Amino acid sequence: MKPTTLATRLLQAALVCVLTACHTASTAPAAAPGTALMSPAEARGKLVALLDDTFAAVSPALRFRDGWPRATENDVPVGTANASLDRYVMTKVSAAKYAALLDLVERHWKDRGYTIESGSADAAQPAVTARTPDLSALTLIVGHPGNITIGAAVTPIAAAADPFGPEPSVPTLPNGNPDILPTVDDPFWSH
Repeated sequence: MKPTTLATRLLQAALVCVLTACHTASTAPAAAPGTALMSPAEARGKLVALLDDTFAAVSPALRFRDGWPRATENDVPVGTANASLDRYVMTKVSAAKYAALLDLVERHWKDRGYTIESGSADAAQPAVTARTPDLSALTLIVGHPGNITIGAAVTPIAAAADPFGPEPSVPTLPNGNPDILPTVDDPFWSH
């Protein structure tokens, strides 16, 4: 498996695990009783708002490219799905700045009242996951070779085939993998 594909799959797996109860029952994503299903447009708006809020807390600002929203069907309640969206950081972040970026984002999420559910202290590939009071999830993962993905996931939406429509073509590397490698130099983050 190629490194960029591995990082993308790890992020997707982490978000799916967070939202499909791979954690303890106390963190299961079951929507609160009476929670109305979101439309795909509402879910996308909420995903973008969660990511925009996170990126607004980072200074100097990071350049990014959004992925395409995805839906993962839930086992319970039947007929519902989780929606997720990845945002790929296109600013090169020096390995020496990974801890600063993760600390900044984690503090921001805590200030928002989010619960930090998990993290990885691996200096080369750190990660952190948070849960909002409404059970949405956010994850920051540093992959190899320095690609950083911040993802959001919300629930519930109605389960449907392609609720966000067909995925448009995305930039790819010569080997066919999605181009999520950072290329933008920043005087602070990149050095």
